[in-house]
Amino acid sequence: MPAVGVSVQSRVLQYAAAKQWGDKAFDRIDGFTQAIPHPDATAAIIANSSVITAHFGNPPFQQQELAQNPKAHIVLNSYDVLGGPSSATVLYATEKFRNDNPKTYHAFVAALAQAAHLVSTNPELAAEIYIRVNDSKIDRALLLKILRDPQVQFKIAPQNTFGLAQFMYRVGAIRNEPKSWRDYFFDDPATAGGS
Repeated sequence: MPAVGVSVQSRVLQYAAAKQWGDKAFDRIDGFTQAIPHPDATAAIIANSSVITAHFGNPPFQQQELAQNPKAHIVLNSYDVLGGPSSATVLYATEKFRNDNPKTYHAFVAALAQAAHLVSTNPELAAEIYIRVNDSKIDRALLLKILRDPQVQFKIAPQNTFGLAQFMYRVGAIRNEPKSWRDYFFDDPATAGGS
C-alpha cells in the first residue's frame, strides 16, 4: 500500500502509470521517484543537474525551470492525465472543526474566495502581494505570465477531482469508495458546481 503523505504530483504520476499499464502496476515507476521540495528540485533542474533529471512540479516552479533552463521541456502535463483542469491543491478541515467553529470556517472560505477573485481580476496586485509577502525573488513578468495562464486557475469549487478519487480507492490509497465528489467535500455554497 502507498505511503501516507504522498504528494499530489506522486498520485498523478501513479494515475498516469495505471492508465498506461493498468491499476495493478500503478506504482511501477515509484522506485525511480523521490519526494523533494519544489524549490530544491527547481534549483537542480535549472542547474541542469544529472542527479535530478525530471520534476513533476507546479506553479511557479515549473515555469521557472522552463524559463531558466533551455534544455527543460514538458514530458507530462497533469491535464492530460486527469482529463482537463483539476484542483491540484485542496484545503481540508474536519466536520467537527467546521461544526464547532462555523464563524472561523466561513471567514476562511470567504477570505479564500476573495483571494481567488483578486488573482483573477487583478493579477498585477496579486503578483505584488505575492512577491512582498514571500520576499520572493521571482521575476515579476514571469509571475504575471503564470497568473494569466489559462491553465492556472484560482477557484473555490473543486474541479475534476472524482477520477483521481476513484483511482485512489481502486489502489487502496483511500478506504471508502466515493460515489460522487460530494462524498469528500462539504455541502457548501463555496463548493457548488464542483466536480
